[in-house]
Amino acid sequence: MKVVTDRQILEAVLTEVRGFGTRMDKFESRMDKFESQMNRMEESQKRFEEETRNNFADIKLHLENITDRNISILAENHLNLINKMDVSATWMNRIMINEVKMNALTDQVARLQAKSS
Repeated sequence: MKVVTDRQILEAVLTEVRGFGTRMDKFESRMDKFESQMNRMEESQKRFEEETRNNFADIKLHLENITDRNISILAENHLNLINKMDVSATWMNRIMINEVKMNALTDQVARLQAKSS
């Protein structure tokens, strides 16, 4: 059995404590880097949120100023086109009715001419 002196024990403890100090320094250095990364991420997130708010405001403004106005213009013109189509359809119906009457009259004239000849 080996006898360990108090001095040897204290030196061993001192060596361990110094090792902890070095490890703690490395740990603090890593924590500082981690904090720095977190700060950069927070700044990046704030910029992203601000850009998102600005983009959302731009989109909302575009919808209000441009898109809504264009939809109103299209709706008004669509109504005008429907009215014009109704007028055209009415005239087309009259033309078709006249063509049917014309065909019937042409057929009657042809029969009358055939009887009289």
